[in-house]
Amino acid sequence: MSRKGGVFMRVHLPGNGGMTMVENTFIDRFMPAASGDFVKIYLYLLRCVQEGHTDVTISQIADALNYTEADVKRALGYWKRMRMLDFDDDSDSGDRMSAGPVVVSSDSVASAPADTASSGAGSSDSVSSGSKIMEFRPAQPQKSPSRDEISSVFFVAETYLGRLLTTTEQRTLLYFMTDLGMDADLIDFLLEYCVSKNHTSFHYIQKVAQNWYQEGIRTVEQARSEGSLFKNEYFEIFRSLGIQGRMPTPAETEYMDRWLNEYAFTTDLICKACERTILQIGKAQFSYTDSILRSWHENNVRSLPDVEKLDRLHAQTASQVQGRQTAARTASAGRFVNFEPSGNNWDDLAMQVMQAQDADPMRKSQES
Repeated sequence: MSRKGGVFMRVHLPGNGGMTMVENTFIDRFMPAASGDFVKIYLYLLRCVQEGHTDVTISQIADALNYTEADVKRALGYWKRMRMLDFDDDSDSGDRMSAGPVVVSSDSVASAPADTASSGAGSSDSVSSGSKIMEFRPAQPQKSPSRDEISSVFFVAETYLGRLLTTTEQRTLLYFMTDLGMDADLIDFLLEYCVSKNHTSFHYIQKVAQNWYQEGIRTVEQARSEGSLFKNEYFEIFRSLGIQGRMPTPAETEYMDRWLNEYAFTTDLICKACERTILQIGKAQFSYTDSILRSWHENNVRSLPDVEKLDRLHAQTASQVQGRQTAARTASAGRFVNFEPSGNNWDDLAMQVMQAQDADPMRKSQES
């Protein structure tokens, strides 16, 4: 069912007293690795399913959550790769989905296949104008790794890092195996990949693992081509900085990896910081852009509306500081304006001194 080339969102679940039901497996397995923006959009779709809303468009979802339509489309593509929802594309045009409505149904929900390798990055995230049905699927629990697999992963990690693992690091590796579904070979390659880039921090390693999971990387072969997954993002950042006609240097790649992996920023946010760099210093400078993004990361900025809120806060603080400085200067100037004279008549004092000198006999003898 379509309207003006769009696609309706049709939801089928009875109301349940104003509550949205979320599976614990989704919270335990999928939510930790997913972007917060993707989680919010998924929960909003669940709410639509619950309340039976119709004619919910991509633009309405974007407006309700303060996202762009591109953000919503990325989220839909991500959850399709995770096999948490699906849409059947019978369009021959291959065009991206318009801002029209989308049909979403929870009827005839199918369990996700155990093998998700075919849903790797770039293979199933096209959201086209012919998409007719989104099918919510139950989160599937991961198989627990064996004791031998766990011991092998710990040994490999200690070999790469050249030291014993802490308890927290062991738990992080278990999280890779149980929640992210990474096998021993993929974790081995993950550690090799990070150490080769001189990153031995488990915080960095975890960010890379979560990014691979979000990109649908499930095998070593897919991970080997991980560099190409970021290629488009690299050059999108380059375009925002006005750089063309060359490849990124290793130092520039390290900066962009930090923004994409460690800070886990979207390209929209990174490009916004790049635009500010050009406006403020008039040239492309990665260190300056990094200072902006580091500040946003420290202030928990996750979206463009967060940037606007932080800008307003900084403007308010600057105005208050300027007001205090103006008041201090006014008070300092007032101390001189309001200077009170001593009350002495200086002309009379000068005359008295001169008369005393004329009456001094010693001075008269010296002058003669």
